[in-house]
Amino acid sequence: MSSKHHIEQEIKLTAPDQATLGRLIDSDIINQAALAPSQSYMPVCFAATYYDTPDWALRELRWSLRTRFEGPRHVSTLKRNSSMENGYSSCEEIEQAITTGYKRVACIPAGSIANALRVELPAGTPLLPRVKVTMQRRKRELKLGDTVLELVSDTGIISGNGRQVELHEVELELLQGNLFSDSIREFTRQLIGDFGLQPSSSSKHRIGLSLYDY
Repeated sequence: MSSKHHIEQEIKLTAPDQATLGRLIDSDIINQAALAPSQSYMPVCFAATYYDTPDWALRELRWSLRTRFEGPRHVSTLKRNSSMENGYSSCEEIEQAITTGYKRVACIPAGSIANALRVELPAGTPLLPRVKVTMQRRKRELKLGDTVLELVSDTGIISGNGRQVELHEVELELLQGNLFSDSIREFTRQLIGDFGLQPSSSSKHRIGLSLYDY
């Protein structure tokens, strides 16, 4: 099965509430940078599940295994070698199409994700749904100087261990160019100042794991 294997680089910022995200995505600063200012960016609902083994082997490896259903798009993603500092996030990401969730490593379709996991885990290892994410997402494609970004606004719930937390988040994912350019730094500073955003310290997966007492 074909897969997409790349390094994901993005800036992650948290917003105080859903209304702030609504103002931001329709704001002049976003419209001025948008590649298609008139393009519809209506919200799309997505649901994601993060899996781990009974003994938390993936957490110990600092890997995350996710299935996500976003409209007609059903994908599985393995992330590893993640780092985050002051809102700047980078990780190795392997992604491929799926049709169902997982009950054990052997259920993962042949491809790069299965190959990577089976180096670390026997095929019969159970996979348990540990973290659930339910979000409304809106996207806009932006160009700042020579850099192209996908702006994503997410608002919704992260749940795990019978507990849940709200998250309102902005992601600026690098599509082309340099995430550390002066134009991107200034744009990020303006977003933070105008909308009261804060650099994120955790991914959705790590927020979900924090709901467990261990």
